Amino acid sequence: MESLVTVIVFATVIAFICNLGRRTDVTGKPSALDSPDSFGIMAQNKSGSPPAQSFPSTKPAMLFKTGFNEKFMCGDIYSGSTLVAVPLVGGTLESVGDFEPKFKFTVNSGADWFQIDADKQHGRLGIKAVATDDQGASVCIITEGVMAMNEVTMPLAFGSPDAKTSPFGFGVETFKIEAGDPKYKPLENMVFVGSQRFLQPEGGLVGVEARISQIVSGEGME
Repeated sequence: MESLVTVIVFATVIAFICNLGRRTDVTGKPSALDSPDSFGIMAQNKSGSPPAQSFPSTKPAMLFKTGFNEKFMCGDIYSGSTLVAVPLVGGTLESVGDFEPKFKFTVNSGADWFQIDADKQHGRLGIKAVATDDQGASVCIITEGVMAMNEVTMPLAFGSPDAKTSPFGFGVETFKIEAGDPKYKPLENMVFVGSQRFLQPEGGLVGVEARISQIVSGEGME
């Protein structure tokens, strides 16, 4: 009898240890909190992908236009890329639609430190510029992007006089604003992306246009 009691006690202890930390609900079933989906970590829809609403979306925010008429070839650098310094000449940065805060800046200084990959297939934009509103408040514009180098973009990038405005679809970029003025401070806490293209040369300037959207966080628990 003692042996039977000992076996029962031992089995009970082993069962308790095996279930230690395993939560159950009032029915005795495993708690939903123990499910890998409990916090939406593994949640997927019927197609096998997470719900679309949890992914970020974009909202049109601003239009950036500038131009250039000079290029300074700095040669092949340590990365194997060819570095080209491109001073920017004038331009504007203006909010669009219902984006807030509203603004219109004039680009008054800046340059694109443009790098052409060793295989000559892509160019890397690296713009840093200053823009000022009509009240004298200035912001710093920082852009990084990549552009396909092909028969459409190359003539424009290098200022061919018979080059035509390119369609969108060859260049994308990230866009960042640094600001000290309180009314523009919210821009520092936003993330932006843009589509970029070159515009047909006019008045000796090759135009650059970027249509920029704010990245909006996804929603939901799954």
